[in-house]
Amino acid sequence: MEEDMVGVDAEDRETESGEFNEDEQVFLRAHRRRQETFTLVAQDRSAPRTILYWIGENFETAPPEKLRDAFERALRMREYSPRKWAD
Repeated sequence: MEEDMVGVDAEDRETESGEFNEDEQVFLRAHRRRQETFTLVAQDRSAPRTILYWIGENFETAPPEKLRDAFERALRMREYSPRKWAD
């Protein structure tokens, strides 16, 4: 599995219990399947709106808990400071 971890710092890779957190598990699963990923971070001014767009596109099919999680993340990102446009 170590070869799947290219570009991921060891200290960022595991939680204190030695397990991967949910975000890391999703990323690693996509990486193993050779799926492209795109990461938004809170400083990106477009991040909250992008997440809201995703919610709208998946509203009928995504489980309610996933939609709630996405919405809560968008709200937290909106409050992050400082935010900036992409460079």
